[in-house]
Amino acid sequence: MLSLPNLKEFSRRIVEWYRKFGSHHLPWRNVKSPWGVLVASFLLRKTTVKQVERVYEEFMRRYPDPEAVCRADEGEIKELLTPLGMEHRRSRLIKELAEEVVEKFGGEIPLSREELKKLPGVGDYISSEVLLVASGMPEPLLDRNMIRVIERVFGVKSSKPRPHTDRNLWSFARTLVPRNPEEAKAFNYGVLDFARDICQARKPRCGACFLADICIYYKKRGS
Repeated sequence: MLSLPNLKEFSRRIVEWYRKFGSHHLPWRNVKSPWGVLVASFLLRKTTVKQVERVYEEFMRRYPDPEAVCRADEGEIKELLTPLGMEHRRSRLIKELAEEVVEKFGGEIPLSREELKKLPGVGDYISSEVLLVASGMPEPLLDRNMIRVIERVFGVKSSKPRPHTDRNLWSFARTLVPRNPEEAKAFNYGVLDFARDICQARKPRCGACFLADICIYYKKRGS
């Protein structure tokens, strides 16, 4: 019977790898404002990192806070977001988000999960990212990439048809996140980069993986 890999060793290796090889250059990974995190999360939906790189900094220059979005014409926001696709939906949702923040929170992004999830388009993942980056809380960024890594390395599989809604999976992911705020960010971004570069969905690069010796998926493949 395969034993569960050491949780702390897994987290330590992910953090170490990210510090050496992670995508530190991505502009939204170097912001601390909750507004900057929210904008990045909305822009990254159903598009590529490269496309968002071309738009994000210009968006933040034009609209550095929710009030600036409220003053802007939706058409000009839509034009800026056109390279990402779904520009009608994105511009409408960002406009609704900004208006809600200004109207209900005086232009300040709330920093509680309960209040964040009341905002248009904000669910568990985005609220976790805001709390992780802006408040230094050790929250996991549980998307399909982290779910895949957890399932492969630890053999922990959700029974729910939509695993990202599984409270038990969220709880397990939370145990992996280092308590130190900077390490917590490095861990989460490290998992995302690791899932993209090594633990890929269709063709995982197990031969190049620094977790192979503690990975249940790898051991099963070799048995």
